[in-house]
Amino acid sequence: MLAAWRDSPTRLREDAATEADLVRAGYRDRLLTELAQNAADAARRAGVPGRLAVLVVGDTLHIANTGAPLDLPGVHALTALRASGKSESGQSVGRFGVGFTAVRSVSDEIELRSRAGGLRFSLTDTRTALTETAVPETVTAPPVLRLAWPAPQAPADGWDTEIVLLLRPGVDPSGLCAAMRAEAVDLLLELPALREIRIGEDVFTAEVTPVGSGLEEVRVRTPDGSRTWWQYRTRRSRWLLPVRDGRPVPVAEDVLRAPTRSDEELSLPALLVADLPMQPDRRRALPGARVSALAEGYADFARALPESARLALVPAPGFARSEIDGVLREALLHELRTHPWLPVLGPEEPGTTGIALGTPGAEPADPDALPGSPGAFLADSASASGRPGAVPGGPGVATGDRSAVLADRRAAVALPARASVFPGLTPELAVLLDELIGPLVPPELSGPAHAEALAVLDVHRLGLARVAESTSGLHRPPAWWRALYAALEPFVVDPVAAEALGALAVPLSDDRVVTGPRTVVLDDGLGVAVALPWARLVHPQAAHPLLARLGARTATAAELLADPALRAHLDDDPGDPDIVDAVLRLVPRAAPQSLPAWLGLLELPDSTGEPRPADELLLPGAPLGDLLVADSPFGVVAAETVDEYGAEALRAIGVGWNFGLVSETDPTGPDHHLDDEDRWWAGLESDPEQLVAVRDLDLVDDAAWPRALRLLTTDPRTADLFTDPRGYTPWWLREHARFDGIPLGHHRFPGDPEFVGLLPDFPAADVDPARLSLLRTVLADPAVIDPDLAHALLDALADPQRRPDPAVVAGAHRRLAAAVAEGRLDVADLDLPERVRVLSGAAVDAREAMVLDLPWFGLAVSPQRLVAGSAEHAEALASLLDLPLVSEAVSAEVLGDGRHTTWSAEPLAVVLADLFVTPQAGGDLVLHTDLRVRLDGAVRGTVAVPWWREGATTHVLAPEPIG
Repeated sequence: MLAAWRDSPTRLREDAATEADLVRAGYRDRLLTELAQNAADAARRAGVPGRLAVLVVGDTLHIANTGAPLDLPGVHALTALRASGKSESGQSVGRFGVGFTAVRSVSDEIELRSRAGGLRFSLTDTRTALTETAVPETVTAPPVLRLAWPAPQAPADGWDTEIVLLLRPGVDPSGLCAAMRAEAVDLLLELPALREIRIGEDVFTAEVTPVGSGLEEVRVRTPDGSRTWWQYRTRRSRWLLPVRDGRPVPVAEDVLRAPTRSDEELSLPALLVADLPMQPDRRRALPGARVSALAEGYADFARALPESARLALVPAPGFARSEIDGVLREALLHELRTHPWLPVLGPEEPGTTGIALGTPGAEPADPDALPGSPGAFLADSASASGRPGAVPGGPGVATGDRSAVLADRRAAVALPARASVFPGLTPELAVLLDELIGPLVPPELSGPAHAEALAVLDVHRLGLARVAESTSGLHRPPAWWRALYAALEPFVVDPVAAEALGALAVPLSDDRVVTGPRTVVLDDGLGVAVALPWARLVHPQAAHPLLARLGARTATAAELLADPALRAHLDDDPGDPDIVDAVLRLVPRAAPQSLPAWLGLLELPDSTGEPRPADELLLPGAPLGDLLVADSPFGVVAAETVDEYGAEALRAIGVGWNFGLVSETDPTGPDHHLDDEDRWWAGLESDPEQLVAVRDLDLVDDAAWPRALRLLTTDPRTADLFTDPRGYTPWWLREHARFDGIPLGHHRFPGDPEFVGLLPDFPAADVDPARLSLLRTVLADPAVIDPDLAHALLDALADPQRRPDPAVVAGAHRRLAAAVAEGRLDVADLDLPERVRVLSGAAVDAREAMVLDLPWFGLAVSPQRLVAGSAEHAEALASLLDLPLVSEAVSAEVLGDGRHTTWSAEPLAVVLADLFVTPQAGGDLVLHTDLRVRLDGAVRGTVAVPWWREGATTHVLAPEPIG
């Protein structure tokens, strides 16, 4: 070499410049990196785990390693620029033989000790040799690594090679070691043949553990703890994904490692250690390098990872950090998009090699299935993502079993473009949707954290509207539908979400499936499935509050039975067996008083098999049946119908047991098919707010009325109707119900003193004594004299066969006169009898009678001619009976003068005031020892009387006191 430099000074300058360039630029900060590469190659050649140690002793840096010792090709490589002694097998790290030049960045005096012999390089000795051989020196320092001298000293014990560097003045040993410590972890990752690096007292070690499916766990232990990566090897690349606390942490920024760090900046989620042609300084890739080929097998790396870690390998959207980064990002995304690796719940893509978990003798498609695998954390994440409740795998799968249901379907993978994701998918919804919209991304990958990655992969994003659409025409058990609604409910957070589910399918109680919650009805506590042809009733086992939020109407059994659509069905086909069955199964779940009367239109078979409206049928053995006339239109419902649906359900729709009712709120007219309803309605002062009336009263046999009234007063439904005398039922009973041909309203209430001897007593023997008072409104009421009762009283008063007491007669006359005087009775509506009842109790020719209007005439005129009532309404009574007043038909004159006095001055007046109610307003008082009155007119004669009145003067027969 000295001769060559001497013969060619230019060669010397070129070698010096080349070495200086490598030291200043290419290897300026790669001392440990380059020596670690050599140590890794030596360990690989020797087939031993590589170890590297760095030690500073004073101003000397010692770097030792294990592995193959220095050999002759190695010596040639060290002393020749760009000439490597390593084979081209592809397993060695160095390729150009210039990496050792990095020692020149810190030292001019270098010694390489090896078990096979050593070399020494020295700037001082090189200059001496140049001087001794008369080689002209260069302007710059001569190349140091071109001339070597033997170094007899052996490496330190336990090491195969040791490099000793006398540090150049100005090099900080502690800073140099700190920089090496910072590189140690990366070197252990980049150089798998190297297993240990010791920097002073700090030890860095690497352990590689296979975990299945080509995945390895790399754990680097440092003085501060340990760090972990998941490693996967492809034909030209090695990928390392950092792991922290058992979970993958994508790399934010890094550089290409070929195999050690270069200056090619990357933004990939995993570290890339690649077999890529590099420039001699290993900082840049050679132009034309096939960068995109490095992405081959990347999808296999993703598939080897646990399911919930796979999306960590998807490059995040952003600008490329270098040209190579841009090429790699596109290549990786193409690899991921065109290979099946994305975990899904649906079936695997055809041609993939996924194997169901638990297959004997087969490698699981999911590495989570392997004991001790890096995916063991999934058990925690799966349980954390689950929510309590039952999810059908079929329906009713408990939370603890849900994970098993999902696990059975998680071995499948799919091309991303053929998969679908429902954002925020829960385990409950996942099991249900998978069979509708598969393949489906599992719940742990469907959250916001993975949305960006799935979008980059072109995974189809599902919305609520698509879910609703997928249920169209679907037939599943009702419990499955309820589970679906329960799983969807958390996603309906606003009106927009509710609108998106507008086409959600809903199962009905009649096994139909319809579209749209707004079109269906939810029962309010029905609890059983009843097929309703007239309403879209949701199956009770599928009912869920979500349907109400989506617009379903909630209805009680009573509201369903009052539906106008049902009425329309009954009008069209009242005997439809489906309608009959639905109504009778629904009726027991509604309050009887809430049911519409028109349910009686429902046709049921009678005892002969003929269909008849329910309100024309009686239950077998109904008490009402014994009360009706022989030709009543009622039949008896078939016993089979009673056995199937029960008597209570049949009674609720109008099948008779006791009397039936007609009811309506705010009625507008007499249109309820009640007997004589028009006349009753015409007598009302105003329309009633509510009509409740007993029907079919006109069908009761007259002889059965005592028992009928007992039935009416003991049935709570009808007993209350007796409290209002203006109601239809009391009115009809008064007018039309008859005992012995006499209307019920013409009978006297038992024990009532009025009308004794005039009206017949009501036979109370058949009525419960506790209920007897209810009948006051249907019997003769002295306080309410209507034309019918007035006719009855007048006829009774004229009947000579009757023997009423005078007081009863006078009382009847008072009631009749008061009714006329108060306008409640119009005399024009009455037909007067030829006889009238006089004060004596006899019925006499009306032409001989007069109405007693002034009571003192009763002292002078025979009771055989006087009709007595009350002086207050005497004129009304006279008008009613078309009789004269006695004071007008008979004139009277008091005979004799008597003794005139005043009420205040006469002692007898005080006594009279206590005995009689006498006028004391300024009238005269005349006392007589013999008081007689002369009568003229209809009655003539003179009669002695105890007292009399003439105008304001009172005449009194004064007794002769004794004592």
